[in-house]
Amino acid sequence: MPSSRTVPAVVVAGTLTAVLWMVTGRLGDWLSGMPLAVPGTVVRALLPHPTAPVAAGAPVSGSTLLTAALAGALVAAGTQLAVRRLPAGTGRWATFLAVWFSTVAASAIAATAAWFAGVTLPWRADTITELVATALGGWWGLVTGPLVGLAVVVTRALTDRRDDPAGTRHTRTPTTVRAWPAALAAGAATGVLWAAAGVGRTTLPGAADPQSPWGVARDVVLLPSARLAVDRDAPLADPVHLALPVGVGLAVGLLTALAARRLPPAEGRWALLLATWCACVAGAALAATVPVVASTVAAGGLLPDAGRTLPVLQSGLAWGLVCGVLVAPLAVVVHRAAGARPHDGAEGVEEPWPAPAAAEPADQHDAGVADTAHPTPDERSEVDDATTDAHERDEAPARV
Repeated sequence: MPSSRTVPAVVVAGTLTAVLWMVTGRLGDWLSGMPLAVPGTVVRALLPHPTAPVAAGAPVSGSTLLTAALAGALVAAGTQLAVRRLPAGTGRWATFLAVWFSTVAASAIAATAAWFAGVTLPWRADTITELVATALGGWWGLVTGPLVGLAVVVTRALTDRRDDPAGTRHTRTPTTVRAWPAALAAGAATGVLWAAAGVGRTTLPGAADPQSPWGVARDVVLLPSARLAVDRDAPLADPVHLALPVGVGLAVGLLTALAARRLPPAEGRWALLLATWCACVAGAALAATVPVVASTVAAGGLLPDAGRTLPVLQSGLAWGLVCGVLVAPLAVVVHRAAGARPHDGAEGVEEPWPAPAAAEPADQHDAGVADTAHPTPDERSEVDDATTDAHERDEAPARV
């Protein structure tokens, strides 16, 4: 259950997701019907319908309320997992990316539920294809997720208390962990998986055949845009595709480093898991469009058509969802084993509350005792003079 500390962020995440689910589709339909200079495909890309393909609008049905509530509940649950153990003032990037991924996952699950409600039995062969494509969607969440994540970060910054006199773990500055091992592991693993998918797409028998029985599994696991056209005679025949594993690895590593740089070793596990998963999704979606943009520029164009780019973006998003199943847990394990980062000379490090009482140093007390036990020569002479005067007074004869 959400605590009083996490309730505002959870409520904001769930409510905003449900409202956007209701508004974006209708607003996209309204803008698509207006005589604007902006193409309808671009409108659908920026304001996608939550339960319909990006390039084709669909009217809001009666199930929109239920799917909006489901999406809001899923994002609220993901937000609760991400922020429930984070101390105040830490993990802002991790929270932002974690809520972003929660929105993507909620978009895919809620759209799958809406699609499943309208399917009739018996299922055909293409029904399975539609099911997998919908379940590995989430374009609506990829577009609207940054807005929800930013709202959660702002809400958490406004409601977190750092002056709690109880001195709980939520108000003390925690021990953070080095971020570069987790970032290096996530980036290297993503690059290797991208390269393996591209080589498999090129070399495995039947992988390049459009009529292959692999079907949806081929299109998801072996991403078409990740194909590495590397043959024995010309290993550098396609430098763009050869550079993509490095590019997607750098993108995932950078986002993972941002998410892990101020996370404590134990309290930020769920936040780092979801944030790394989001990094895989965003990095794969962006890397998937690079070949399309490169081919358009090479042909003399400026930018590719949105109708050509959006399907490739969606396929990259689906590949990132599958890739994150392996990469995100690896980043969490490496982050736990990386070791604490020292705070020597760091600014803003707070001492635990309450502050320890100032005690007199033992060495000063011992030094005072030692000085008293061993007087200096001047002190000894003064003591001898005083003793001599006292003896002279005692020995003086009394007057009669």
